[in-house]
Amino acid sequence: MNNTQPIVDSSTEHENDLPDSLDYPEQGEKANEYLRLVLAMLSQLHLVPNPVNFTLCYEYVSKHNEELCGALRKVLTEKHGLTKGDAISLYQHYIWDEDRRLLENQRTELRRLMTETLSGVEESAEQASQSSQVLGDCSKKLEINADLQEMRNVVAEVITETKSMAFNSHQLKDMLVETKLEVENLREELEQSRQQATTDSLTGLLNRRAFDNEMSKATEDANLSPDNLSLLIIDIDHFKRVNDSHGHLIGDKVIRFIATQLSSNVKGRDIVARIGGEEFAVLLPNTQVQHAKIVAESIRSKIEKSQLKRLDNRQPIGDITVSIGTACYKQGEPADDFFHRADKALYQSKDSGRNKVSVLF
Repeated sequence: MNNTQPIVDSSTEHENDLPDSLDYPEQGEKANEYLRLVLAMLSQLHLVPNPVNFTLCYEYVSKHNEELCGALRKVLTEKHGLTKGDAISLYQHYIWDEDRRLLENQRTELRRLMTETLSGVEESAEQASQSSQVLGDCSKKLEINADLQEMRNVVAEVITETKSMAFNSHQLKDMLVETKLEVENLREELEQSRQQATTDSLTGLLNRRAFDNEMSKATEDANLSPDNLSLLIIDIDHFKRVNDSHGHLIGDKVIRFIATQLSSNVKGRDIVARIGGEEFAVLLPNTQVQHAKIVAESIRSKIEKSQLKRLDNRQPIGDITVSIGTACYKQGEPADDFFHRADKALYQSKDSGRNKVSVLF
């Protein structure tokens, strides 16, 4: 007998339950065609055909996910290849929905707690009802002219039932206390999951998903008030050279250094995020573009003057500079257009020699 079960149930009943990242409609010849294109792409980019790289290439050639295609195309154009770190970052952001998995686990755990608690309460209520019946019967026995022995029997029965009620009540109390502790732990896990889902693990800044949410809120607010909203997009110049010359550990330290510099140069409601490998964004509410350019120049100048050295041999890491693009929000403008204008200004800085600030009105 063949006991092999399909990995994904393709019946109509479950189709709508599939996350978008698992919904591949290709069949037969079309799937084989994509397979040939994926293998060719893996070979051309000298990528190991592991699940992460394979899935990224499959999404790219099939054009299922336009946002992923654009992000992957940008990485390939800028870096002429795909590093392991970039591949993982793209996969986590555009394909693997960690939020969904964590939320489902916590939802399942909460359902279990509720079911067990309700079961315990119902059982306790049933036992209380039975005890009430027993005590009622005892009361009726006392209404008749009972002899001493009968009185003793009734008293013994009342004592036994009272002890049983106390025991059941204690059990229910213990169960509710334990449930309360489990719910509190679940709440802490949920809060940790929320923070992890919105925080870049390397820098502690907001990640791209969280930044997109914040920018959406900020642009909505800007449409309802005359206050200015400015955006900086920052990219570390020639970052690949740092990784190639000093390794990824030093590269990570440079990224953390830039994150610290950005955080120390903003205040109040300003929002700083790491939105890519070596790319950052700063959202500046209530800030005119002229003032945003001053902030950007301050950031650029301080980073340019930094003299970073390796801790192991005290050797200089080299000149670390950033290119920055700046734009001011136009009322009624889609958030994506706002971002793309700042991103286009960033490319003006890079194309004109890097280590510069450019403004696109």
